[in-house]
Amino acid sequence: MFKRLRILLISILALFFLAACNNDQPVDDSSKPEEEEVTESVSNQEEQNKESEGKEIADLIEELPEPADSIEDLVNAEVGSFTGKDYDDLTKEEQETVIAELKTLPKVEEGYTEEELELYWRKSLSLFHEDYPNPAEALDQMSMEAFGSPEIEDERYQFKDQLNVEILLDASGSMANVIDGKSMMDIAKESIAEFAKNLPEEANIALRVYGHEGSGSDADKSLSCKSNELVYDMGSYNEGKLSDAMDKFNPAGWTPLAKAIEEAEKDLSKLGGENNTNIIYLVSDGVETCDGDPVQAAKNLAGSGIQPIVNVIGFDVNADGQKQLKEVAKAAEGIYSNARNQSELNTELDRAKEIAEKWEAWKTDSLKQASDVKFQQLLSDIPLFNIDWSNANNFEKFNMRKPLRVLRDDGHISRELYQALSDRTSERFSWVMDMQDVVRKDLREIANESYEEIETQINEKYNNNVE
Repeated sequence: MFKRLRILLISILALFFLAACNNDQPVDDSSKPEEEEVTESVSNQEEQNKESEGKEIADLIEELPEPADSIEDLVNAEVGSFTGKDYDDLTKEEQETVIAELKTLPKVEEGYTEEELELYWRKSLSLFHEDYPNPAEALDQMSMEAFGSPEIEDERYQFKDQLNVEILLDASGSMANVIDGKSMMDIAKESIAEFAKNLPEEANIALRVYGHEGSGSDADKSLSCKSNELVYDMGSYNEGKLSDAMDKFNPAGWTPLAKAIEEAEKDLSKLGGENNTNIIYLVSDGVETCDGDPVQAAKNLAGSGIQPIVNVIGFDVNADGQKQLKEVAKAAEGIYSNARNQSELNTELDRAKEIAEKWEAWKTDSLKQASDVKFQQLLSDIPLFNIDWSNANNFEKFNMRKPLRVLRDDGHISRELYQALSDRTSERFSWVMDMQDVVRKDLREIANESYEEIETQINEKYNNNVE
């Protein structure tokens, strides 16, 4: 009996063994097949994750701007969100935002792939790409500096019987932000007061503010967007009157930028460009927030009979604000410039003061030769390119490295990837310096041309927005 049972058990085990062999499964560990299946599944999943991650990185790279490989691309590139100052001077919140932005990218703990390097490089550039001076924009500023020169055929820059300056001042809530211990509004008021005081007696000045009522809340949007007031009527400078006018408003609400431009056109409607040099300074620290179209308003202004010289100043403005304000300046056939502090704001306002001085000299007949202004000198020795370009290049190099170092120390990127990115910043720094030399030499070569020829050549070479 036991013998037969033993034979039966042996037979069953033999069949089980054969079945197990046919299925390539071991017979000595009943749990092994499940473990191998799990291991194989995990391995396949890791492969799929790697493939998926590769596709994801490629997609992320595609979403970011390509790094510039020419001067034209460099000077027309989209400006980063954190530019114009040292990374260490950013607020704690701004630095945290930079780190958080970079940490949205996939973690790289060891080594790196070329795709990972490209992704982190493009992302860093998108945050810190500086606003390199464009010769086409510099030429616009030179036109203003050469006011009165017969080389400039543009009627706006010719001497007229009357000089009128209107300042449009953003009084939205963000103008309460502090720079060097002063609110931006206080800085603007002081700069305007100093500028107005130095105008010739026969020149006229006006001040319009916008966004100075209500608050930044949704409930106050309608009230704030309607706030647009000529607080100082066009007329000669009166210190007490201007001071009283500026005491009436403080930073408050939203930004009706388009409405301010439209109202400025009305303010100057009776001062035709045939007999008046009309200069408009638009000072803003941000974009339109009242659903208006400031670009269209600027186009309408440029096409009016006022023939204004329009200067748009972005006052400590972010990348989005800078982009829109540049579009406004272009639509107005005007000039855009950045001012990050009181000194730079004063410098921009001084451009109009220089025009006023030339105009006053012309009025008193002491300016005999307007052609004393030589474009050759202006083009061959432009401090803008010697200083601003170099500053931009330095800021970009070191600002990109500092947050990447934080990521390295936090273990979000490998030391190898950090070093590769650091090397790229050095390579870019050298390339940008070389491009600066090319621009300077290029300008010297065309310096002896007529203004119109200079303008054509510069726009063809450096302005990819020319229609």
